Amino acid sequence: MFQHLIVYLFAVSQLVSLTGAEDECPLQLNPQRVVVRYGGSVEVNCNTSVANKGMGWEASEGGMPMTKNQSLITWRVSELTEWDIKPVCYINPNKGAQCQVKLPVTVYKTPDSVSISTVNHTEPMKEGQQYELQCDVHDVAPVQYLTVKWYKGKTLMNETTFTDTDKTPDNKTVTLLIRPDRADDGAQYRCEAELDLGAEGPQPPPTYSSEPLNVEVYYKPQHSSSTETIIKDDKVMLDCTVKANPAPDYTWSSDHLKEKISSSVIKSSALSPGKYTCTTSNSLGRDSKVFILKSTGAQDECPLQLNPQRVVVRYGGSVAVTCNTSVAHKGIGWEASERLVPMTRNQSLITWRVSELTEWDINPYCYINPNKGAQCQIELPVTVYKTPDSVSISTVIHTEPMKEGQQYELQCDVHGVAPVQYLTVKWYKNQTLLNQTTFSDTIETPVNKTVTLLIRPDRADDGAQYRCEAELDLGAEGPQPPPKINSTEPLNVEVYYKPRHSSSTETIIKDDKVMLDCTVKANPAPDYTWSSDHLNLNISSSVIKSSALSPGKYTCNATNTQGSDIKVFIVKSTGIRPTFWTVLTVFQLSVALISVI
Repeated sequence: MFQHLIVYLFAVSQLVSLTGAEDECPLQLNPQRVVVRYGGSVEVNCNTSVANKGMGWEASEGGMPMTKNQSLITWRVSELTEWDIKPVCYINPNKGAQCQVKLPVTVYKTPDSVSISTVNHTEPMKEGQQYELQCDVHDVAPVQYLTVKWYKGKTLMNETTFTDTDKTPDNKTVTLLIRPDRADDGAQYRCEAELDLGAEGPQPPPTYSSEPLNVEVYYKPQHSSSTETIIKDDKVMLDCTVKANPAPDYTWSSDHLKEKISSSVIKSSALSPGKYTCTTSNSLGRDSKVFILKSTGAQDECPLQLNPQRVVVRYGGSVAVTCNTSVAHKGIGWEASERLVPMTRNQSLITWRVSELTEWDINPYCYINPNKGAQCQIELPVTVYKTPDSVSISTVIHTEPMKEGQQYELQCDVHGVAPVQYLTVKWYKNQTLLNQTTFSDTIETPVNKTVTLLIRPDRADDGAQYRCEAELDLGAEGPQPPPKINSTEPLNVEVYYKPRHSSSTETIIKDDKVMLDCTVKANPAPDYTWSSDHLNLNISSSVIKSSALSPGKYTCNATNTQGSDIKVFIVKSTGIRPTFWTVLTVFQLSVALISVI
């Protein structure tokens, strides 16, 4: 039995020896990483639980000489003014060689100023045109933790990060391309600099905003409807008022008007029944609205009714409109450049019919010679339309993969569409509407239109699909829903971007099942290199088994053509560090067991 106990004691002593090997530096830092404002104070404790010949701090500011018989020593600086400081706590244990632990220090400085401006432009902006805004961030460090964000009102529009590894303060300029529309008139843009220094940094992260940039946008008049029917009345007005910037001028035209009118509103009671056209114009363009004024009396207006009152017809399509009357007359007919209908007597209804309409700017009207009164007529508004022959999307002067943060121009070509004043070109990224463009041209015949969109893709856009869509909205009388033609093929975007880990450090407890996983998303796929005082081989894998490593610090560098990013893994053992008292306790327990036996 005694021999068995001797074997047992030997096994226990070997177990203690194996699990308690001095396999990591017996120092602990508190805190393990510090973030300090430039000129601020910092204090970090370095302690140990092992007997030693001396321990100290090496640092270019606040270094502490080696001190014997100490279990705790403090690195302290009351006013830190070195940007790239690398303090190290070291120990000379009674058993084993000298070892050390490095303290990661981030010294930061918030910006002196953040300002916003327009680039090479001081006048009001014009709807649909492109402008560049600039954000200047002065004297900030370190820029790798800086994010510049753009806002319109309270809406986040874009943000930019930086890969620079400089520790000292730097100035940064970021630009944003915008294409304002009428809804942006009076909008406020601003940029914001945020310095996110991680969990050890100030919380919430310090943010500094520019003064707002108030945007004035010039845009042409645009009525919500092209026609309106008014019943003549003392209280009813022909109101042509429309929003535009600069404020528009108004002109009225009608066979019933003898004087020039520049007001946007006319009393209907002061006018004879008939058609009144209001044209609204400013320096950006013009728009017209037709008012059809009808009287409450029976014979004050032309006694004709059209059905329908406006037609929208595809080029080459058929059209039929009836003109009827309820009064006695000497003749009724249609005048038109296609398929006129001669004057006919003793008819109350007459139809203008075309089986294949091929004239773009046709202006038919129905007329009547009543038994009482003079000849009168009613014009039929006709819109002849044609959907695009093709819609295509492409990149302008670029064929390679895009790079994160750089600017690119997309182009949408719409061929053979009419009338272009009813065309809207819309841009989509996947299912999200990005922008849209309308046209003020009054050409009736088919034209080609090219529209461009400026983008600045980020990593989230890798694999995104862009497309453009041509929509021809011809009003209530047009086809419903409005015809939409998409670009033939979507544009698949590949974006190159550098590796970026979600955290810069990770502590790992050594275990057979636990891995040091440096895998990170990047395009092109990154290469991996590892460095450590404990590694003798080159490792190119993104993952290492922790059980194959000695405790210590392991640095993984993920690199591609766009840049690199580093992640530090701190490997700790699961074993309890043995001391003389640990061994003695095991021995005493063993002796006690022998006594019992």
